[in-house]
Amino acid sequence: MPARNAMPWLAACVESVLTQRDVALELVVGDDGSDDGTREWLLTLERALEARDSNASSDAGTRASDGFAEDALTGDATRARRRGAEDVARAASRTCEMRVLLLDRDREGKSPSGQGLALNACFEASRGALVGEMESDDLRPPDAFRSLADALEANAEWDAATSRIELCGTEREGMKRFERWQNGLLEPRELARGRFIEIPALRASALFRRAKLEELRAKTPEGALYRDLWRTDDGAVSDFATCARGTPAPDARPHRWWPVDSDFWHRWFHHGFTVGKVPRALYYWRQYDAQSTRTHSRCSLEQLRRCKAYFLVAAALEGQFSATPLREIRVYSVGETLRAWSEAVRREIDCQCPRRRPSDIPRLIVAPRAHKPAALCASGFLARDVDSDDDSVLRVFAFGSERPRERVAAAVAALARPDRFPHVFVA
Repeated sequence: MPARNAMPWLAACVESVLTQRDVALELVVGDDGSDDGTREWLLTLERALEARDSNASSDAGTRASDGFAEDALTGDATRARRRGAEDVARAASRTCEMRVLLLDRDREGKSPSGQGLALNACFEASRGALVGEMESDDLRPPDAFRSLADALEANAEWDAATSRIELCGTEREGMKRFERWQNGLLEPRELARGRFIEIPALRASALFRRAKLEELRAKTPEGALYRDLWRTDDGAVSDFATCARGTPAPDARPHRWWPVDSDFWHRWFHHGFTVGKVPRALYYWRQYDAQSTRTHSRCSLEQLRRCKAYFLVAAALEGQFSATPLREIRVYSVGETLRAWSEAVRREIDCQCPRRRPSDIPRLIVAPRAHKPAALCASGFLARDVDSDDDSVLRVFAFGSERPRERVAAAVAALARPDRFPHVFVA
């Protein structure tokens, strides 16, 4: 769990992890140069837990937290429930431990290392065969990790298990729609295909098989599990997850600047790893005005689109959509969405194909495919667009709303040969 100035939500978050039932776990917290009392609180808790373990007569772990529901309701920092480190230590389960890592980019501890480096440090320090994550302002119900571990045991083909989520705090209608969409994706195939629309599951809600995380790390050029791409003052993009001072990322040109979560999930699916979802809310995602999801420019629609376009073109060039080499990528949409997606795909084709022969570079078809969903679903339209026995054309349907996507998906499923119709939905 990375933590950077995590007050006032930190105490409730840590307590929700340390009071997990029917599991033995170790919470590794990487404090990233906090100066709001986070570091001091964590170190006090670490000492209190050590004292608990050395005192056989302690009543630690005998009192379950009774404030979970209260913690899950508010997004107002002034109303957050205050919990002292000693109180959390007394509530913690005997089978739950905690270690604190102090991460400082400079001797004064004034510059944060960033989320990616903190996650990498925590992963390196962890020891379990199953590895979970946590955001320092979110919550877990008491049976979360037990349920995720049971799901992995019951589904040997899953490389990781996630869960449905529940928003808590200051909710907005847009986030509620996202919650409903994400919670509707349960099966590995649904999650994999959904990644080009939005993040199909919260990474922090997952429990991963450690061996699979090690495999993913081995496939990353930088040799680190998490990448944290940041734009520096000179306009270049550096990966702060692999070096505390930041080093140029081999494939990070200036337009590739996106969140750790998006980068992780796209690499995960790109390399063929699987994840399923438990149909219960086992992760409570805190919503408040100052959270980085709402404020950081890396989370803008433009940057998220560029991330998806990068991995979409990479997958297309590697033959992940069709066994036949692609000769065209056709973008279907209207207006600004059509322009933006076409531009993003074209940029990635140009960037990723510099050494390919012209005949091996797929053409991007844009203007002839400017159609609204209703036109795409009209009788026979998609069927006429299918070249006979030709699966060398990838259709990219770019529609932000769920209902139009559902209508087009139904029309595709009704085709005589949907298996000869490589396509992907994006948003």
